[in-house]
Amino acid sequence: MKRRWMIVGLVGLVAATMAVYAQVSRDFAGEFLNTAAGRALIQSYGALKSGYLHEVDDESLIRGAITGMIESLEDPYTTYIEPRAAARENQDITGSFEGIGAVLTPHNRTTGEGVEILTVYQGGPASGAGLQRGDVFLEVDGVDVRDFTTSEVADVVRGPAGTTVELTMTRPGAEEPVVFRIERDTIEIIDVSSTMLPEGVGYLSLTSFGNQRLHEQMVEHLDSLIEQGATSLILDLRDNSGGLLTQAILISDEFLSEGDIVFQRARGVTQRLASADPAAYELPMVVLVNEHSASASEIVAGALQENERALIVGEPTFGKGVAQSVMSLSDGGQLRYVSFEWLTPDRRSIAEEGIAPDVKAQDTRFPNTISAEGRGLDAGQTVEILVDGVSIGSVKADEEGVFELLALGPQRELSPVQGEAIVHLESDSALQTAFDTVLQQAQAQAAAD
Repeated sequence: MKRRWMIVGLVGLVAATMAVYAQVSRDFAGEFLNTAAGRALIQSYGALKSGYLHEVDDESLIRGAITGMIESLEDPYTTYIEPRAAARENQDITGSFEGIGAVLTPHNRTTGEGVEILTVYQGGPASGAGLQRGDVFLEVDGVDVRDFTTSEVADVVRGPAGTTVELTMTRPGAEEPVVFRIERDTIEIIDVSSTMLPEGVGYLSLTSFGNQRLHEQMVEHLDSLIEQGATSLILDLRDNSGGLLTQAILISDEFLSEGDIVFQRARGVTQRLASADPAAYELPMVVLVNEHSASASEIVAGALQENERALIVGEPTFGKGVAQSVMSLSDGGQLRYVSFEWLTPDRRSIAEEGIAPDVKAQDTRFPNTISAEGRGLDAGQTVEILVDGVSIGSVKADEEGVFELLALGPQRELSPVQGEAIVHLESDSALQTAFDTVLQQAQAQAAAD
């Protein structure tokens, strides 16, 4: 296991905070008021405060101005995070939070409203209280949450360890709501899962890079796989949208004994951000990606591909070639703004292009989303859509006779045991391709030795 790595110019939470202190030395308030547009904003705020017909909320006005300023950049990666969401994400980054130990998902995945239980982790408070997959939230501590989003329910369910939360749920097949009183506890966030496949192939999946303990967790799982007899490895980064740059560098370095990992380019200046140290795991390996593998996932895939350490199997990745700095704001919120673009070891930008796989394999785990729309019906008439004689859903026409139907594929299967991967070679063609590819690599290496 590596403990040291070379790095120049790391941008992360700590570095971003340091940058904020440096920026405060400039008189941005003076610069703002020296512009006509800046003075116009202050004048508009004053007019609304003093003369608008109804009372105005200061925070809503100011946050609206912040949001509007950011939207004017037309940059999807520069955002304002409101205080409550920022606090939740800051907690998650540490690798643990205080709550009940359940994974939540939208109940209505078309609108995003309503929340149900996707998985209950064994040994956690929710499991001990009897919560089950499929239970739908009605109330949290007496507050109606039927129209809440997943993040809004998470905000009210979480709380200090040792405190109690009361949940009123509907359960499929139960005639009456079920009430649970659950004592919160500290829940560890596990973003790594693993299992052994046939022929000594270890399988390791990283679901997010947004956890400061990810590298540590990955090494624990990898060492365990080797103890179980793994002689080759599949690193699955499918649907991993990224996270902390530091974790991407640490994980890349675990598999590289030499070479560059990532470069950065800011305002025309390019510099090396990190390179590998000599110690590394040497198992033959492939990296499995799809179109939703982004950011930190692409850093890892690019570093291993261009250093000829691993073949990339799957689909072209998302193509997020920029990185954000994080500024903590005085209201408890955060400003995340694009501060540089990152480049592969060959100093190549992957923005909007992604990482091209060495071996193409379509991700067929989930059926494609099916959508249908039309008009001309009477108000309230029901339309049922059949595919090969199987109903995929029904919907009622609105007052104008218009209907829309969105049929989403099944949700990802999660094990109730944290860190345990559930995989199906027979129905996962991309994984099967990765399995065949890494076996060929292992056999070729054995023959060369």
